[in-house]
Amino acid sequence: MSSRRPGIGPIATIAFGVGFAVWTALMMSGSLAGLDTLQAPPPHWQTPAIQIAAAVAIVFHPVVVYSTLAGIAVWAFRRRLRNLTVGVVLSIALGWGGHELLRALIARPRPPGTLTDLISNNGPSYPSGHLVAIVTAALVVVATTTTTKQPRPQIEFWRWLGLALILLVATDRWLLHAHWVSDLVGGILFGGFTASLALTVARVHMQPERPTRAAVLAARTPKRCAIVVNPTKIPDWAAFRRHVEVDCRENGWTPRFLETSPDDPGRGMTRAALKAGVDLVMVAGGDGTVRVVCSELAGTGVPLGLLPSGTGNLLARNLGIPLDESEALRVVLRGRRDAIDLIEVLIDDAERPEHIAVMAGMGLDARIMSATDEGLKKIIGPAAYVMAAGDAANLPSFDVTIAMDDGEPLQRHAGLVMVGNVGSLQGNVQLLPDAQFDDGLLDLFVASPASVADWLRITTSVILPVPEASEIDRGQGRRVLIETSEPVEYQLDGDAAGECHRMSAEVLPQTLIVMVPDR
Repeated sequence: MSSRRPGIGPIATIAFGVGFAVWTALMMSGSLAGLDTLQAPPPHWQTPAIQIAAAVAIVFHPVVVYSTLAGIAVWAFRRRLRNLTVGVVLSIALGWGGHELLRALIARPRPPGTLTDLISNNGPSYPSGHLVAIVTAALVVVATTTTTKQPRPQIEFWRWLGLALILLVATDRWLLHAHWVSDLVGGILFGGFTASLALTVARVHMQPERPTRAAVLAARTPKRCAIVVNPTKIPDWAAFRRHVEVDCRENGWTPRFLETSPDDPGRGMTRAALKAGVDLVMVAGGDGTVRVVCSELAGTGVPLGLLPSGTGNLLARNLGIPLDESEALRVVLRGRRDAIDLIEVLIDDAERPEHIAVMAGMGLDARIMSATDEGLKKIIGPAAYVMAAGDAANLPSFDVTIAMDDGEPLQRHAGLVMVGNVGSLQGNVQLLPDAQFDDGLLDLFVASPASVADWLRITTSVILPVPEASEIDRGQGRRVLIETSEPVEYQLDGDAAGECHRMSAEVLPQTLIVMVPDR
């Protein structure tokens, strides 16, 4: 697989950075004094043009511009464009903070005749804060249109509009005598430097990527893929679909979208995709949707591509799949295949077993899952589980007998029993530190607290590097049988599934092919 071609981000960062450093040195040495003699006539409030210029200065004030960018950051975060979110927030911090620091250090006076009673004309003048802000906004908006795979005419429109606004703001600041000409150029260079640096660090592209040779060759013989989507997990369906379609076609795939429904969380859609003979199945949804699709793909040899769209995304986290939509798509379409285990779970006397890719549990964790409000999850994310844990902690313990492989049965008065295929929870908490997704083993965790203090000790020993609490039992094996004396709530890969007396689990070694990042 050919590596991705480098973008212009690093080159732009170096060019803007060197340009700003050289320009600042020339300004401070007095070499630009001749340029700074180019001044507009002294402004007067009575002049209509100056009144319009004052209004423009307010509309494009840095506070207004950066507030707009903050709105873009919120929108990008809700769209699961994590890299873009980081890039926008970092560009605001570097642009605004860097400008204020430079103004304080250089302390260059404003030109004579400036309208000091205008709010935008106060303080030192170098570099122009208005120009830093508008250049930052222009680059961020272009990066946003590129990241969201807008049509090229739209990208070009925003590029030219950004350039026009930069010229408008520069002319406006010049007419108001708010800055010397060198201040304006310095603002453009510094805004370009900080914005391109922020976007480069966040791995956000400011122009469409050039296709790799491998992608060009693949596009000549398109393959078919299906995308099983839980629409309730996608905040902007039109933007998501366009993004996936463009990336698929650029990499030689013909996509087919299949939406889940309240009556079918993805089984029928995955079966339809397999019947159609697709070469790849992607899934965009929460852990429950992922579990169902994994179950249907088990043993088929058709690879799974994960597009994390839920609150937990535990399988994606444990496989190293980026939570950013663009990066996840890149892994799905350009990554490598790897085989992982699944765990087959049979509940009570059910005719059909279930499959899990992450964890199944009985007791406390299942109560937390069932008590967590879905609406609250959309608003505050994983913190909703923490709020539900307060009530779930009052759940009484239960008598349980656990038999792993051919070992001696273990009897406990437990508050939590978990069987896992992977080990990490939210926040990179290692509940099952020995679990590996391809080791052919399942991992067992049993917590048997007798009091609230025991729960605190168990939680502390799981989260912090301290000696493990005596109330914890662990084990590894190929199969396990869990039986309780009374019905106990249980969950499968984060989905509360009701109550059961008996749960048997057996590992299915390397039965699912998944697209994962290149080593």
